Amino acid sequence: MKQILQAENIYKNFSKTGEKIEVLKNISFNIKEREIIVLMGPSGSGKTTLLNILGTLDQEYEGTLIIDDKEISTYHSLEKVRSEKIGFVFQFHHLLPEFTIYENVEMPLLISGKKNNENRVSELLNFIGLADRLNHYPNEISGGERQRASVMRAIIHNPQLIIADEPTGNLDSENSILLLNLIMELRAKSNQSFLIATHDDSIKEIADKVLYLDRGRIKER
Repeated sequence: MKQILQAENIYKNFSKTGEKIEVLKNISFNIKEREIIVLMGPSGSGKTTLLNILGTLDQEYEGTLIIDDKEISTYHSLEKVRSEKIGFVFQFHHLLPEFTIYENVEMPLLISGKKNNENRVSELLNFIGLADRLNHYPNEISGGERQRASVMRAIIHNPQLIIADEPTGNLDSENSILLLNLIMELRAKSNQSFLIATHDDSIKEIADKVLYLDRGRIKER
């Protein structure tokens, strides 16, 4: 099975009042096509820092990061890597309040200059049951609907990997279940891989692999 991402000996530290604080210590693992990996660990363990590195948002680290069989230093534009190969989902949906749900989901296509071929936005909104909400604004739909819309925004450009940081953190149990079912459907339908950082034990039920990050080191269970 094809490897989507490889992290090799990722090391990250911060300097605080002259003291070096090691946040990530030689972390190595890979993500394969159609794989759902759940990343768990206590608050302050470095989960978000690791996600930022793997998503190419943070470039101040040591080690090697390979995405789609290429080391990231060989890419001409990391913005292009993010716009074509990676999608991001966060605990807070970050939908833009002045735009409709349709416009929010379409936004990555507009930014990257891609066309909304065969009205993919409408197709995705119909897929998650929001076909009758496409002209609504974020404050006019429920929290669960906003989060599902944010997932569609993350996959609109067909990325190979979705990186999600506490995606169920603000959802009740019913909407959390809907979101997890959506992730499973997307994996089956589009062959996408997911890396999900969470404190939510229920997400482990859909994981192919569970990684635990503690004191800068990672373990698989």
